[in-house]
Amino acid sequence: MANVTGNAVRRVGSTAGDLEPQHRRDGAGLFLIALAIVVAAREWWGLPGTVGDVIHAVAAGTFGRVALVLPVALFALGARLLRDPDDVQGTNRVLIGGAALALAACGLVHIAFDVPTPFASFEPVRDAGGVLGYLAAAPLVAGLRAWGAIPLLVLLGFFGLLVITATPVHRIPDRVRDAYRRLFGLGVEDPEARLGLDGAGGTAAGAD
Repeated sequence: MANVTGNAVRRVGSTAGDLEPQHRRDGAGLFLIALAIVVAAREWWGLPGTVGDVIHAVAAGTFGRVALVLPVALFALGARLLRDPDDVQGTNRVLIGGAALALAACGLVHIAFDVPTPFASFEPVRDAGGVLGYLAAAPLVAGLRAWGAIPLLVLLGFFGLLVITATPVHRIPDRVRDAYRRLFGLGVEDPEARLGLDGAGGTAAGAD
């Protein structure tokens, strides 16, 4: 039985290894979308039974109340893998920024619920920021109090947003200006074109 099982696993593993990289990434994207549906079935629609309890224990136990937005994050990441399977660098950037944002959100939610500890009862931790929230908030609150921990977690979340959107700090005014122009239908200003016009103007002025 052990030999048969081992041979079957090795055969399946070698077959999966023969898949093209794009197919493997498509499988990962579809898996994330399926996982988003499974988590949403419990966290949004209250799936009953043992399966629902296990899903809630894992999702809420890890992320606390932030698990309510977990299906959206999983679906968005899965859709990105399906849409841009070759953009590995961009996907890694989104993962790093999303991890920072999730850690900050869980920590802030945990502080909002008075930083419950998992030692007496785990239910308050699950109803707050989960294990991630406890790990992010408890050390900061112990050393800096809540008024010192909250700004640090806000900065961490802000950093996560900047990483996800690939926005350096010095480009924030340009991104805000572009968002304003999109909102009012003015079109996005091309900074390279603007620099080209400025360069042409400078050249003409020098010629004069």
